Amino acid sequence: MPEGPRAAGPRRRVVLVALAGGLGAALSGCARIPTSGPVRSGGVVEPDEEPGYRVDPVGPVPGATPEDVVRGFLLAGVGVDDEFGAARAFLSDPRRASWRPTALTVVHPAGALQVVQQGQPSAQPGEQEEQVTVAVGTPVTAEVDDTGRYRPAAVGQRRDVVMTLVREQGQWRIDDAPDLLMLDESRFSRVFTERSVMFVARAADVLVPDPRWLLDRPATATALVEQVLDGPPEWLARAVVSGAPTGTALPDNSVSVSRGVATVDLPSSLQRQRSALLRQLQQQTSATLLAAGLGITQVDLTLDGGELTDVAPQSLPAVADDEMPVVVSQDRVCRLVGAQLMPLEGLPVVPGASSPAVRGDVVVVLVGGRTALQRLEPAPLDGQVAQQPAAVPLGADLTPPSIDPLGWVWTTPAASGGTVLAVSAAGAPTEVSAPWLAGRRVIAMRAAPDGARMLVTSTGQGGQPDAVRVDVAGIARAGDGTPVALSADTAPPTPWLVGVAGAVWVGPTSVAVLGTVAADSAQAASASQTAGEAVSGAVPTVWLLEGGRATYLGGPPAEAGAATIAGGAGRQSIVVGGANGSIWPREGSRWLELILQAPAFDPAYPS
Repeated sequence: MPEGPRAAGPRRRVVLVALAGGLGAALSGCARIPTSGPVRSGGVVEPDEEPGYRVDPVGPVPGATPEDVVRGFLLAGVGVDDEFGAARAFLSDPRRASWRPTALTVVHPAGALQVVQQGQPSAQPGEQEEQVTVAVGTPVTAEVDDTGRYRPAAVGQRRDVVMTLVREQGQWRIDDAPDLLMLDESRFSRVFTERSVMFVARAADVLVPDPRWLLDRPATATALVEQVLDGPPEWLARAVVSGAPTGTALPDNSVSVSRGVATVDLPSSLQRQRSALLRQLQQQTSATLLAAGLGITQVDLTLDGGELTDVAPQSLPAVADDEMPVVVSQDRVCRLVGAQLMPLEGLPVVPGASSPAVRGDVVVVLVGGRTALQRLEPAPLDGQVAQQPAAVPLGADLTPPSIDPLGWVWTTPAASGGTVLAVSAAGAPTEVSAPWLAGRRVIAMRAAPDGARMLVTSTGQGGQPDAVRVDVAGIARAGDGTPVALSADTAPPTPWLVGVAGAVWVGPTSVAVLGTVAADSAQAASASQTAGEAVSGAVPTVWLLEGGRATYLGGPPAEAGAATIAGGAGRQSIVVGGANGSIWPREGSRWLELILQAPAFDPAYPS
């Protein structure tokens, strides 16, 4: 069915953030590595996403066939501005008011949707009106539930529905439309935006984002407040706290937005809440709405109509946007500045060192053929040789270390029996329960800047939806900060991957993955359309995951032997390391090899 463009023209999505300092830095900055010219460093603004164009879908035209009515109904699923008024016009009178379009959203590859009329119109026995059925089917990229959780589909998953149409005043109308939207990738990105519901880390006074994909409409502000009150998901619950009891209900008409000011009246049931928790809830609610990209620049909160004392805003932990990655070259830990390898001052040569990790003044590497963790101490200023701590033996085939904000170093033998290891600043290892990893091979663990989440990459039995998992897990800690457990969602997060070399954080909720994709997956089909050529399932490529949604970023050529990945702040910070010691930064949309004076391995960003 035809659609008419709005007079308003192009629409750019802009995330308005009024929190001080850290939140803005965490969401916008990125670091970049030059491939030529003088040594330089500094922040580079992430490229704007392509302008989206809002369209006003039209309702049915007289004389439309059953197939045309169904196609028009599906196309009108982008009509959020009038609360899907155009889409409802394709429905029969009894179904029009009861249809719930946001109960489920099915995302599918472009051009994959099939709409076929089944047979000819006929009247059922005892019925006066004609009926006809139309079948709709498509392979599925992902499904988004009514809370905004994005669930990638298993390879080969389909969504097939049959709609019955009846005549009303001589025109075909859909009588039993399912409670869902069916949108291709492009249409989905025009009307949905990733937004974060904020909680607070138990071990530190910092915000922890939990991503949702929600529609671009005024009602989203209410939905976000409802989800703050509803509390964290089960897998995150032991890592964070919330200022409201789980499941607190929000009365109708409690949230309004006018001229950039959101007014939120919290329910009377919270009047008995402790003042500290109530202040925390204010911070969560304000941070969630200010970062939601809804044009909100101020949040005014009341409690059952009564005023609340203003609280200072909280922010997400800032990620430095001018950091340069470190590598191992000729048994030394070096900083990669442009194409120059600059040894970290005062650190010794460490034969067989690999996989460096740096946070502040702490530098660690793996030694002994990846069986032990070595902390490196810089030489004193008087020129004497520094006494290096003894290496900590931990087991075979250790994962690259990651240092969390509390000083724990996470590295573990790849073969997991349901636990992983974390090593204290004093060098004492502790076992961290992770029963969901039992029998799996752990590829990497990367701590988030908030200290409440861990990015865990693992592989299991081939041919299964969870053969490759790139999980965001919650970190449960004891009162002194000692990690005790990792918890992950049970749903397979990356069923479309068949191989993986690693995954790293590149933003508060964004992850870059170096892996191989199932050739018959919807993600491969969408990537091939974007790239203009078939995406190989045999060569590792880079994928950006934002709230679970995958975007193809390409990768170095096959001969590079892509083996490791590093990321800092933003997609332009991503660096891929080759098995032969080559380094490939992302420059714009291309991957360019640095011309180095010596091979360099295992790139990693500080912190």
